[in-house]
Amino acid sequence: MVYYLNDIEHKQLLKKLRPLSRSVGVTEELRGWSWDNSPLKPYHDVKLPMYSICSKYCPTSRDVYLKHVLKKKGEMTYPVSLGSVTHAAINEAYRQVRRKNFNPAFEEWYNVQKFENIQGNLELIKKYAGMVWKHVLTNAESKFRDALSSQPYSTEEDMIATSAPFLIEHKISGELIGCSGILSVDCYDYLHNIMFDVKTGIKKEEVNPYKLYATGYALVFESVYEVPVDVGCTVFLNFKDDRLLVERDLFHISDDLRSWWIEERDKKLEMVYEEKDPGMAECERRCMYAAECMA
Repeated sequence: MVYYLNDIEHKQLLKKLRPLSRSVGVTEELRGWSWDNSPLKPYHDVKLPMYSICSKYCPTSRDVYLKHVLKKKGEMTYPVSLGSVTHAAINEAYRQVRRKNFNPAFEEWYNVQKFENIQGNLELIKKYAGMVWKHVLTNAESKFRDALSSQPYSTEEDMIATSAPFLIEHKISGELIGCSGILSVDCYDYLHNIMFDVKTGIKKEEVNPYKLYATGYALVFESVYEVPVDVGCTVFLNFKDDRLLVERDLFHISDDLRSWWIEERDKKLEMVYEEKDPGMAECERRCMYAAECMA
Protein backbone atom coordinates (compact mmCIF):
# COMPACT_ATOMS: atom_id res chain seq x y z
CA MET A 1 0.00 0.00 0.00
CA VAL A 2 1.19 3.53 -0.58
CA TYR A 3 1.27 4.16 3.18
CA TYR A 4 3.49 1.24 4.16
CA LEU A 5 7.05 2.31 4.98
CA ASN A 6 9.90 0.28 3.55
CA ASP A 7 12.81 -1.01 5.65
CA ILE A 8 14.97 2.10 5.13
CA GLU A 9 12.10 4.41 6.02
CA HIS A 10 11.37 2.41 9.17
CA LYS A 11 15.00 2.85 10.22
CA GLN A 12 14.78 6.59 9.55
CA LEU A 13 11.61 6.77 11.63
CA LEU A 14 13.03 4.85 14.59
CA LYS A 15 16.63 6.10 14.60
CA LYS A 16 16.23 9.66 13.36
CA LEU A 17 12.75 11.16 13.50
CA ARG A 18 11.50 9.69 16.77
CA PRO A 19 14.64 10.71 18.72
CA LEU A 20 14.53 14.13 17.04
CA SER A 21 10.90 14.73 17.96
CA ARG A 22 11.57 13.70 21.56
CA SER A 23 14.70 15.79 22.01
CA VAL A 24 13.60 18.92 20.14
CA GLY A 25 9.91 18.68 20.92
CA VAL A 26 7.23 21.17 19.92
CA THR A 27 6.46 24.49 21.61
CA GLU A 28 3.16 24.20 23.48
CA GLU A 29 1.65 27.29 21.85
CA LEU A 30 2.17 25.68 18.44
CA ARG A 31 0.20 22.55 19.29
CA GLY A 32 -3.26 22.32 17.76
CA TRP A 33 -4.91 22.18 21.18
CA SER A 34 -3.69 25.76 21.79
CA TRP A 35 -6.19 26.95 19.18
CA ASP A 36 -7.70 29.50 21.58
CA ASN A 37 -4.46 31.43 22.03
CA SER A 38 -2.05 33.34 19.80
CA PRO A 39 -0.47 32.56 17.37
CA LEU A 40 -2.76 29.65 16.45
CA LYS A 41 -6.00 31.48 17.21
CA PRO A 42 -7.54 32.79 13.95
CA TYR A 43 -8.46 36.48 14.13
CA HIS A 44 -10.73 36.63 11.09
CA ASP A 45 -14.12 34.98 10.83
CA VAL A 46 -13.21 33.11 7.65
CA LYS A 47 -12.87 29.36 7.07
CA LEU A 48 -10.70 28.04 4.24
CA PRO A 49 -10.11 24.52 2.91
CA MET A 50 -6.66 23.09 3.51
CA TYR A 51 -5.62 23.23 -0.15
CA SER A 52 -6.33 26.97 -0.27
CA ILE A 53 -4.04 27.54 2.70
CA CYS A 54 -1.23 25.24 1.61
CA SER A 55 -1.16 25.35 -2.19
CA LYS A 56 1.24 27.49 -4.18
CA TYR A 57 -0.28 27.10 -7.62
CA CYS A 58 -0.26 30.89 -7.87
CA PRO A 59 2.77 32.87 -6.61
CA THR A 60 0.52 35.69 -5.38
CA SER A 61 -2.30 33.38 -4.17
CA ARG A 62 -4.75 35.09 -6.50
CA ASP A 63 -6.47 31.73 -6.98
CA VAL A 64 -7.63 31.99 -3.35
CA TYR A 65 -9.03 35.48 -4.01
CA LEU A 66 -10.84 34.35 -7.16
CA LYS A 67 -12.37 31.31 -5.49
CA HIS A 68 -13.36 32.64 -2.09
CA VAL A 69 -14.00 36.33 -2.77
CA LEU A 70 -15.25 36.44 -6.36
CA LYS A 71 -16.70 32.90 -6.09
CA LYS A 72 -15.21 31.74 -9.37
CA LYS A 73 -15.34 28.00 -9.97
CA GLY A 74 -12.24 27.62 -12.08
CA GLU A 75 -11.56 24.96 -14.67
CA MET A 76 -10.54 21.39 -13.96
CA THR A 77 -7.03 20.59 -15.18
CA TYR A 78 -5.39 17.27 -15.91
CA PRO A 79 -3.25 17.26 -12.71
CA VAL A 80 -6.30 18.05 -10.56
CA SER A 81 -8.36 15.40 -12.36
CA LEU A 82 -5.66 12.76 -11.93
CA GLY A 83 -5.29 13.56 -8.24
CA SER A 84 -9.05 13.46 -7.64
CA VAL A 85 -9.58 10.08 -9.31
CA THR A 86 -6.46 8.56 -7.73
CA HIS A 87 -7.49 9.64 -4.24
CA ALA A 88 -10.94 8.14 -4.80
CA ALA A 89 -9.37 4.85 -5.93
CA ILE A 90 -7.15 4.67 -2.84
CA ASN A 91 -10.12 5.39 -0.58
CA GLU A 92 -12.34 2.73 -2.13
CA ALA A 93 -9.57 0.11 -2.28
CA TYR A 94 -8.97 0.58 1.42
CA ARG A 95 -12.70 0.24 2.16
CA GLN A 96 -12.54 -3.11 0.43
CA VAL A 97 -9.51 -4.10 2.52
CA ARG A 98 -11.47 -3.36 5.69
CA ARG A 99 -14.08 -5.85 4.42
CA LYS A 100 -11.32 -8.41 3.79
CA ASN A 101 -12.04 -8.24 0.08
CA PHE A 102 -8.68 -8.20 -1.67
CA ASN A 103 -9.97 -8.84 -5.19
CA PRO A 104 -12.66 -6.24 -5.97
CA ALA A 105 -13.13 -5.41 -9.64
CA PHE A 106 -11.71 -2.01 -10.51
CA GLU A 107 -13.76 -1.74 -13.71
CA GLU A 108 -17.03 -2.29 -11.87
CA TRP A 109 -16.21 0.40 -9.35
CA TYR A 110 -14.88 2.90 -11.89
CA ASN A 111 -17.79 2.56 -14.30
CA VAL A 112 -20.38 3.58 -11.69
CA GLN A 113 -18.45 6.60 -10.44
CA LYS A 114 -19.56 10.09 -11.37
CA PHE A 115 -16.30 11.93 -11.75
CA GLU A 116 -17.46 15.39 -12.77
CA ASN A 117 -15.62 17.63 -15.22
CA ILE A 118 -12.55 15.41 -15.54
CA GLN A 119 -10.11 16.90 -18.03
CA GLY A 120 -7.19 15.46 -19.95
CA ASN A 121 -6.55 11.96 -21.23
CA LEU A 122 -9.43 10.05 -19.63
CA GLU A 123 -8.08 6.63 -20.58
CA LEU A 124 -4.71 7.47 -19.08
CA ILE A 125 -6.31 8.69 -15.86
CA LYS A 126 -8.31 5.47 -15.62
CA LYS A 127 -5.20 3.40 -16.30
CA TYR A 128 -3.16 5.14 -13.62
CA ALA A 129 -5.96 4.91 -11.06
CA GLY A 130 -6.20 1.18 -11.79
CA MET A 131 -2.47 0.77 -11.17
CA VAL A 132 -2.77 2.48 -7.79
CA TRP A 133 -5.85 0.35 -6.97
CA LYS A 134 -3.94 -2.87 -7.64
CA HIS A 135 -0.89 -1.68 -5.72
CA VAL A 136 -2.96 -0.86 -2.62
CA LEU A 137 -4.79 -4.19 -2.58
CA THR A 138 -1.72 -6.32 -3.31
CA ASN A 139 0.34 -4.75 -0.54
CA ALA A 140 -2.52 -4.80 1.97
CA GLU A 141 -3.21 -8.49 1.33
CA SER A 142 0.48 -9.35 1.73
CA LYS A 143 0.64 -7.54 5.09
CA PHE A 144 -2.61 -9.16 6.21
CA ARG A 145 -1.53 -12.72 5.29
CA ASP A 146 1.82 -12.22 6.99
CA ALA A 147 0.17 -10.95 10.19
CA LEU A 148 -2.41 -13.73 10.11
CA SER A 149 0.27 -16.43 9.91
CA SER A 150 2.19 -15.06 12.89
CA GLN A 151 -0.70 -14.42 15.30
CA PRO A 152 -2.64 -17.68 15.80
CA TYR A 153 -4.89 -16.32 18.56
CA SER A 154 -5.98 -13.07 16.87
CA THR A 155 -9.15 -12.71 14.86
CA GLU A 156 -9.12 -11.63 11.24
CA GLU A 157 -10.70 -8.33 12.28
CA ASP A 158 -7.79 -7.72 14.67
CA MET A 159 -5.32 -8.50 11.92
CA ILE A 160 -6.96 -6.08 9.52
CA ALA A 161 -6.84 -3.34 12.16
CA THR A 162 -3.15 -3.90 12.89
CA SER A 163 -1.80 -4.88 9.46
CA ALA A 164 -3.44 -1.86 7.82
CA PRO A 165 -3.62 0.68 10.68
CA PHE A 166 -4.85 3.57 8.59
CA LEU A 167 -7.66 6.07 8.87
CA ILE A 168 -8.27 6.89 5.21
CA GLU A 169 -10.12 10.07 4.16
CA HIS A 170 -11.00 10.64 7.81
CA LYS A 171 -13.51 13.47 8.11
CA ILE A 172 -12.62 16.09 10.69
CA SER A 173 -13.52 19.71 11.44
CA GLY A 174 -10.85 22.36 11.11
CA GLU A 175 -13.01 25.21 12.37
CA LEU A 176 -11.03 25.72 15.57
CA ILE A 177 -7.96 26.85 13.65
CA GLY A 178 -9.58 28.65 10.72
CA CYS A 179 -10.12 25.77 8.31
CA SER A 180 -13.26 24.34 6.74
CA GLY A 181 -15.77 22.50 8.89
CA ILE A 182 -15.30 19.29 6.94
CA LEU A 183 -11.76 18.27 6.00
CA SER A 184 -10.62 14.90 4.68
CA VAL A 185 -7.29 13.62 5.99
CA ASP A 186 -5.60 11.50 3.32
CA CYS A 187 -4.27 9.04 5.90
CA TYR A 188 -3.44 8.87 9.58
CA ASP A 189 -1.43 5.85 10.74
CA TYR A 190 -2.82 5.32 14.24
CA LEU A 191 -0.19 2.77 15.30
CA HIS A 192 2.86 4.74 14.22
CA ASN A 193 1.30 8.19 14.72
CA ILE A 194 2.14 9.52 11.24
CA MET A 195 0.12 12.02 9.23
CA PHE A 196 0.25 11.25 5.49
CA ASP A 197 -0.57 13.39 2.48
CA VAL A 198 -0.61 12.17 -1.13
CA LYS A 199 0.59 14.09 -4.16
CA THR A 200 -0.01 12.67 -7.63
CA GLY A 201 1.84 13.36 -10.85
CA ILE A 202 4.45 15.68 -9.34
CA LYS A 203 7.94 15.21 -7.97
CA LYS A 204 9.24 16.27 -4.61
CA GLU A 205 11.52 18.97 -5.95
CA GLU A 206 8.67 20.56 -7.92
CA VAL A 207 6.48 21.44 -4.93
CA ASN A 208 8.29 23.47 -2.33
CA PRO A 209 5.49 23.82 0.29
CA TYR A 210 4.30 20.18 0.16
CA LYS A 211 5.09 19.62 3.86
CA LEU A 212 2.49 22.21 4.81
CA TYR A 213 -0.39 19.83 4.05
CA ALA A 214 0.55 17.14 6.57
CA THR A 215 1.51 19.92 9.01
CA GLY A 216 -1.92 21.52 8.69
CA TYR A 217 -3.74 18.22 9.13
CA ALA A 218 -1.59 17.44 12.19
CA LEU A 219 -2.61 20.78 13.74
CA VAL A 220 -6.27 20.08 13.02
CA PHE A 221 -5.96 16.58 14.48
CA GLU A 222 -4.36 17.99 17.62
CA SER A 223 -7.02 20.68 17.94
CA VAL A 224 -9.87 18.15 17.89
CA TYR A 225 -8.44 15.04 19.56
CA GLU A 226 -5.60 16.57 21.63
CA VAL A 227 -3.25 13.84 20.43
CA PRO A 228 0.29 15.02 19.57
CA VAL A 229 1.32 14.35 15.97
CA ASP A 230 5.04 14.90 15.45
CA VAL A 231 5.79 13.04 12.20
CA GLY A 232 4.46 13.75 8.74
CA CYS A 233 4.97 11.99 5.44
CA THR A 234 4.26 13.14 1.90
CA VAL A 235 3.69 10.32 -0.59
CA PHE A 236 4.51 11.13 -4.22
CA LEU A 237 2.83 8.94 -6.83
CA ASN A 238 4.23 9.12 -10.34
CA PHE A 239 3.81 7.00 -13.43
CA LYS A 240 6.31 5.87 -16.03
CA ASP A 241 4.92 3.75 -18.84
CA ASP A 242 3.30 0.82 -17.03
CA ARG A 243 4.99 1.39 -13.70
CA LEU A 244 3.78 3.12 -10.55
CA LEU A 245 6.60 4.96 -8.80
CA VAL A 246 6.12 5.66 -5.09
CA GLU A 247 8.36 8.04 -3.17
CA ARG A 248 7.82 8.93 0.48
CA ASP A 249 9.33 11.84 2.39
CA LEU A 250 9.20 11.55 6.17
CA PHE A 251 9.76 14.66 8.27
CA HIS A 252 9.46 16.10 11.76
CA ILE A 253 6.47 18.46 12.08
CA SER A 254 8.62 21.08 13.72
CA ASP A 255 8.02 24.53 15.18
CA ASP A 256 9.28 26.06 11.92
CA LEU A 257 6.76 24.15 9.80
CA ARG A 258 3.91 24.95 12.20
CA SER A 259 4.83 28.64 12.19
CA TRP A 260 5.03 28.63 8.39
CA TRP A 261 1.57 27.08 8.14
CA ILE A 262 0.14 29.71 10.51
CA GLU A 263 1.71 32.51 8.44
CA GLU A 264 0.16 31.13 5.25
CA ARG A 265 -3.21 30.75 6.94
CA ASP A 266 -3.18 34.27 8.38
CA LYS A 267 -2.13 35.83 5.08
CA LYS A 268 -4.94 34.12 3.15
CA LEU A 269 -7.60 34.61 5.81
CA GLU A 270 -6.81 38.33 5.79
CA MET A 271 -6.95 38.45 1.98
CA VAL A 272 -10.40 36.89 1.92
CA TYR A 273 -11.73 38.84 4.90
CA GLU A 274 -10.63 42.19 3.45
CA GLU A 275 -11.49 41.11 -0.13
CA LYS A 276 -8.05 42.24 -1.22
CA ASP A 277 -6.91 41.33 -4.74
CA PRO A 278 -3.20 40.38 -4.52
CA GLY A 279 -2.70 40.98 -8.25
CA MET A 280 -1.75 38.73 -11.12
CA ALA A 281 1.48 36.79 -11.30
CA GLU A 282 3.58 35.48 -14.16
CA CYS A 283 2.35 31.90 -14.16
CA GLU A 284 4.86 29.11 -14.63
CA ARG A 285 2.15 26.42 -14.69
CA ARG A 286 -1.49 26.41 -15.67
CA CYS A 287 -3.79 26.54 -12.64
CA MET A 288 -7.58 26.23 -12.43
CA TYR A 289 -7.99 30.01 -12.64
CA ALA A 290 -5.60 30.82 -15.48
CA ALA A 291 -8.49 31.76 -17.77
CA GLU A 292 -9.79 34.27 -15.23
CA CYS A 293 -6.45 36.07 -15.09
CA MET A 294 -6.10 36.05 -18.86
CA ALA A 295 -9.57 37.50 -19.42
